[in-house]
Amino acid sequence: MTPTSELEHRIEGASMRAGLLDGLRTMKVASIPIPEVLPGTVIVKVKSVGICGSDLHAYRNVDAHQTFPSGHELSGIVVETGAGVSAVRVGERVTIDMVLGTACGRCEYCKLGAPIHCRAREFPFGGGFAEYVRTKEAGVFALPDAVDNHLGAIVEPVAVGVHACRKMRIVPGMVGVVVGAGTIGLAALAAALDAGAERVYVVARHTAQARAALAMGATAILPADRAEALKVVEQATGGLGAHFAIEAVGGTADTFDFTCQFVRPLGQVAVLGAFDHGFKNIEIIAPHIKELTIYLPNCYGCIDGEHDFAVAIDLLARRGDTLRAMITHDLSLDDIQEAFQLACDKRSDSIKVQVHM
Repeated sequence: MTPTSELEHRIEGASMRAGLLDGLRTMKVASIPIPEVLPGTVIVKVKSVGICGSDLHAYRNVDAHQTFPSGHELSGIVVETGAGVSAVRVGERVTIDMVLGTACGRCEYCKLGAPIHCRAREFPFGGGFAEYVRTKEAGVFALPDAVDNHLGAIVEPVAVGVHACRKMRIVPGMVGVVVGAGTIGLAALAAALDAGAERVYVVARHTAQARAALAMGATAILPADRAEALKVVEQATGGLGAHFAIEAVGGTADTFDFTCQFVRPLGQVAVLGAFDHGFKNIEIIAPHIKELTIYLPNCYGCIDGEHDFAVAIDLLARRGDTLRAMITHDLSLDDIQEAFQLACDKRSDSIKVQVHM
């Protein structure tokens, strides 16, 4: 391995700062051990890390006291490589696929390019709300100069949208609808447009989300009234309905049924929103009658031999100035409690809140 002077300095203290959940709706900055480099692994100094909806769910609902940080949307610089690492170099700017970087790489699902279903995950998932993070070499993706640290920290959510659109095989000429305009909805919008969708309409609950969606190329923001929204899409498609729709809200709302109503017979629906456990508010008869194809994409992986992270990085390299509209706040690690409060409060016009080290 080839340590840098910075790495040598940080080893002397043997600890690093990290943002940890410290009870309901409470984040604190604490000192924890620096992860040890192991064979086949890489240590990355974190530069920017985004607050994900899953992080917010834990913040709002889990009365826990973490000893290991969450955080999986990040960019950083490689500062140390373990024995056997050959494709990653110290000093490279990178992002990390935590799913791939913690998977065993040997089980049936890893070999299929679907490490989200790994049967033998070998490291704790997360760790990004800290100064340093460890991952396997396989999870490291180099960032081109066109993708700065802030854009690098949205590769992960953009890959979620990319994964859904690649699963659905969106092609040029299609018309689509995205229900929900948080980070994942906006990522799906960007991925659908990049796949060639001719028009994509968006349902956005908050003004900042609507503004970002339009800046990113949405055809229009649909009316808040559901009947009116459905009428707009029906009229815009000659009465047929959209070719595809993507649900990106989740929770407890009946947005799955609403999303299906936009789609023509033999159309497609993807569900990206994380619905609460026990949620049963799904009426399957209407989608069944229309013979809709329902996709339930989970995170990202490899499709046709190409990783969704690679596709997302390429998209950001070409259209980063446009996709930057989803990044609304950037605070320091010392202000992580304020960062989580902003991310929770949509009155702050927050979409993607990032933390820098």
